[in-house]
Amino acid sequence: MESKFIWTDLSTFDLSKATDFYHKVFGWSFSEDRSGYFNCSLGRDPCAGLYEMPAFFQKIRMPSFWMTYISVNNIESITAKARELGGKVELEEDNPRGRIALIRDPAGAGVTCYEGDEILSKPNLERPGSWCWTELMVSSISLVRKFYETLFDWRFEAHSGNRYNIKTATGVLIGAAQVAGKEEKGSKEFWAAYFAVSDLGETIHTIKEAGGCVEGIYTHEDGAQALAYDDQGAAFFLIQKDGPSAADSSSFDSLDQSSGKLK
Repeated sequence: MESKFIWTDLSTFDLSKATDFYHKVFGWSFSEDRSGYFNCSLGRDPCAGLYEMPAFFQKIRMPSFWMTYISVNNIESITAKARELGGKVELEEDNPRGRIALIRDPAGAGVTCYEGDEILSKPNLERPGSWCWTELMVSSISLVRKFYETLFDWRFEAHSGNRYNIKTATGVLIGAAQVAGKEEKGSKEFWAAYFAVSDLGETIHTIKEAGGCVEGIYTHEDGAQALAYDDQGAAFFLIQKDGPSAADSSSFDSLDQSSGKLK
């Protein structure tokens, strides 16, 4: 089995506020399992998860965050190899859905490895409201390239500008890595969760009305995109497939970008 991105979920402080926010923004419905984990769905299709941040992370003042999951064959071998490559293993546990380990790469970006067969989701760019893409926002590719290529048998291939495609050993495109500044990623290195929308401008206004904010709008070949934060500070990205071209700056005039920050 090749290691691919299979899931994303949100560690949040207030579950009631989080379900209300994402229902308004993406139209999600929610169902809670016996462990207190909420499955987020579009109709009958699972699209993400959310849960209350563990007390340990709250104690060390961890901000609310979206997390990406990667499928692996053996958690024990992955965690051992991650440590050898300069990564940190912050959490290892068994849960009702399988075995997981939270790993941080040498630059500090966190990702969860998953061993099991209960999570079968995959990114979906075609359906608005769905998790659709995963991209590493990092200040230097050289800090992390060897780590991921060795750990998961991936390949980083230069694509355009400071962006790299991430492919499996058999050439399947599964994500990307971007050398990004603070204006694009903030002060942290992280794996970004992207969500598809049908109308970027409309979604931004909904986010503002729900108490969130947007700190950047830009375009490239994949469509119009924006970095957003929910009302508890968790960062995520929006992407409108086939959105306005980068050359058409007037496309976003109605979004009031005078300061580059929408609140």
